[in-house]
Amino acid sequence: MGKIKQGIMGGFAGKVGPVIGTSWKGKAVMRSRALSFNDRNSQAQQEQRARFSIVIRFVSAIGGFISVGFRSRAVGMTAPNAAVSANIGEVITGTFPNYEIDYSKALVSAGSLDLPFNAQATVDSNTLSLTWADNSGMGTAKATDKVMILIYNKTKNQSVSEFDVASRSERTGSVTIPTAWNSDSVEVWLAMNSLDGTLTSKSAYLGSFTI
Repeated sequence: MGKIKQGIMGGFAGKVGPVIGTSWKGKAVMRSRALSFNDRNSQAQQEQRARFSIVIRFVSAIGGFISVGFRSRAVGMTAPNAAVSANIGEVITGTFPNYEIDYSKALVSAGSLDLPFNAQATVDSNTLSLTWADNSGMGTAKATDKVMILIYNKTKNQSVSEFDVASRSERTGSVTIPTAWNSDSVEVWLAMNSLDGTLTSKSAYLGSFTI
């Protein structure tokens, strides 16, 4: 039981719920009670650590794209932390310990810039070809906005990022895929970045392709 030494506004000693009151160099301090061994290894704790591990692995592999796509969300935190926060509760599928990421639900960019209409991708050999409809002038969309593409190889946990594939008004573009990825499956997302770099869009998942 914790004991208050100097009235309700004073320090206290002992345990009160998850908080421990003690003194350090003559000052009253509080610290959280350490989890017991059993707490740290409960089923719920193991499941949560597994979810974080799989999302952090993914976000780390696409860090270059995240640094641009999530910069508007990086308020009081890093862009990777913002990306983990946005995805951790949305993308995990399966049951512990066999968790996987549902890449169709993954958000790799966030922001208020409008996406183009009808964005589609096809793969031929080692070339990813893209098409979209020009919606310049609608909402926040401008003709000069840049198309950004993320290609993620989940087998190798590697990614390719392109930040200036084409402008919104060009309606088409292409990205070269590494030959070392031949026979692998890749996940593809599109997002937009304003010409001055101040605005980004949320990402659009374009599908899974075998190289």
